[in-house]
Amino acid sequence: MKTDDLINAIAADAEAPRVPINWVIYAAAGIGILATALLFPMLLRVRPDIDAVFGNWHFVVKWAFSLTLLATAMVLVLALARPQWTPGPLMLILLAAPLVLAIGVAIEMLILPASSWLPTMIGTAPVACLIYVPTLSALPLVAMIIALRRGAPARPALAGAVAGLVAASIAATFYATHCPNDSPLFLAAWYVLATAIVVTVGALLGSWLLRW
Repeated sequence: MKTDDLINAIAADAEAPRVPINWVIYAAAGIGILATALLFPMLLRVRPDIDAVFGNWHFVVKWAFSLTLLATAMVLVLALARPQWTPGPLMLILLAAPLVLAIGVAIEMLILPASSWLPTMIGTAPVACLIYVPTLSALPLVAMIIALRRGAPARPALAGAVAGLVAASIAATFYATHCPNDSPLFLAAWYVLATAIVVTVGALLGSWLLRW
C-alpha cells in the first residue's frame, strides 16, 4: 500500500462513526445477564420454596444488596471507561450496598441471641457460594472487560475491579435464588468474600488487558 493510501485509510477509519461507549457498556451488561441466565440452570436450580421467601425480609436484603451493588458499579464503570475520569466523590456511591448489608446485619444481630451469630454466619454449604458466585461471574466479567477495551480507562486495574463488581453482583442475584442461606450474616461473610475473589480477578485482568 502506498503512503498516501495508508494515510487516507487511517483518516477514513478515524472519521467512521463509533458506537458510544455507554451503549457498549450497557450491551455488555445485558449480554452478561443473559449469559448468566442461560448458564444458571445448567449448574443449579431455583430453590423449591422461592415463592414463599420472596416476601421474607432476609431474602429482600440479599437482592437489595446485590442489585444496589450492580447499580452503583454500573455508574462507576461507565465513568471509568473514559480517560479523563479521576477518582473522586463518585467513588462514595460504592458505600450504598455495604450500608444496605450493614442495616440487615444489625437488625439480625438484634433479633438473634449472640450464641446464634456464628452458626448463622457459617450457614450451610458456604463453600458452594465461593464456587458458584465466581463461576457465574465469569461470562459477565469477560463481557465487561471486552466492552471496556472499546473505551480508554485511565486506571485499568480499577476499571477491571469495578467490572468485577458488576459481574459478581449479577452472579449473586441469580445465586440468591438457589442459596438456602438467607441470613445477612451469611451474606456478609460468604457473598462478600466471593465478590472479593471476582473483584481481584477483574483487577488483574484490567491491569493486563485494559492498558493503553
